[in-house]
Amino acid sequence: MVKTISITGMKCEHCSAAVTKALSELEGVTAVNVDLAGGKATVDAVDVTDEALTEAIEDIGFDVTGIK
Repeated sequence: MVKTISITGMKCEHCSAAVTKALSELEGVTAVNVDLAGGKATVDAVDVTDEALTEAIEDIGFDVTGIK
């Protein structure tokens, strides 16, 4: 499944790298692409809940405003 996550608070490449790392560490995530300018992350994953994706991002200090 491919999910697009809207994220606020990312301001630099370090921020996007932190989000990429946090999402990549989730079991079941096979690919992550973070669009810093667009404030979004696209995740390809198997059996990963929206709650797990949200928690991974919010635990490192960013806010999730939506997942589709």
